[in-house]
Amino acid sequence: MQSAREPIEFLPDFCTGARVLRVLVVCEAVAIVLALGGSLTDELPLRFLLLSIYLQWIGVCSAAALCLIKRYASPLSARGMALLAYLVLLLVTLSITEITYVAGRYSGFALLLEDASHDGFLARSVGICAVVAALALRYFWLRSAWQNHAQAEMRAKLEALQARIEPHFLFNSLNSVAALIAVRPADAETALEDLALLLRARLSEQGPADVTLAEEMTLVDAYVGIESLRLGERLCLDIDISNTARRCRLPALSLQPLVENAIGHGVARLPQGGTVAITANRRGNALVLEVSNPLAGDAAAVPGNRQALANIRNRLALRYGDAAVLRVDEQADRFTVAMIVPQIAEPKDSSKQR
Repeated sequence: MQSAREPIEFLPDFCTGARVLRVLVVCEAVAIVLALGGSLTDELPLRFLLLSIYLQWIGVCSAAALCLIKRYASPLSARGMALLAYLVLLLVTLSITEITYVAGRYSGFALLLEDASHDGFLARSVGICAVVAALALRYFWLRSAWQNHAQAEMRAKLEALQARIEPHFLFNSLNSVAALIAVRPADAETALEDLALLLRARLSEQGPADVTLAEEMTLVDAYVGIESLRLGERLCLDIDISNTARRCRLPALSLQPLVENAIGHGVARLPQGGTVAITANRRGNALVLEVSNPLAGDAAAVPGNRQALANIRNRLALRYGDAAVLRVDEQADRFTVAMIVPQIAEPKDSSKQR
């Protein structure tokens, strides 16, 4: 088992163009510092150019080496990979510095070698690399540790939010089943199966996960089936979901609690009942959901509705940040909740494109 303090996969992927560009920017910054650290003569622009070429060469080769380490040294522990990366960076710098010193005497790089012995030039270059590489690897290590901690904290919060059960729903469902056992045993059996499906989803040990809207609607149908036993014809459902919306993904148990609120705090409190409307469409890169229910204008507010909405809002914020929206529109006779869930593009499988 991995140590809890040891960051896993701490080394970024240097096989991407964006990461290589960052390495080149750092090398260019070091070139500026070294050029300004010398004498301010007319040869400063040329010295800066030569330093840039020299350091960019080291940067490109170092990025390539880190890319190979990331790709082929993954069986190593994080500490082993860090040590290997550090030694390889020193070796790359030593090799390029040696080539530059030998070939520089016969090229324009001779300007960099003035008043510098072979050992002094090597020691200076490798020393600078040792400091920069140590700082960079330490930054990657701390960054990975922080990300692992943040992800673990987020998973814990999501699991705590997902594991909450509405006791009144459970008691009402069991009472409905108990009343049906003697007179309608088949319906009672179906209700128990629906209840088991809902409890399994709410108490899942796999933690929060994304599901398709079609899969989430399975839980909605199970819940509505149980509530229909209690409310009968007083409960009506109006569903308008496009085919593209059904394939969209959203956090598990994010729509079903909205329907539960719409029935428990709306339809169930009206003597004549009412209709819960569910609409869903995909708009651009987002899934737009709306759940609307009638309200009893003279009825007192029922505790728990706002808590459930806050629960869902917190889950969306932890998963998507500011990109997700949960908006409430409360009128005299109608309560509407709109939820906007961004659709994160899945990585393409390169093996299928060949």
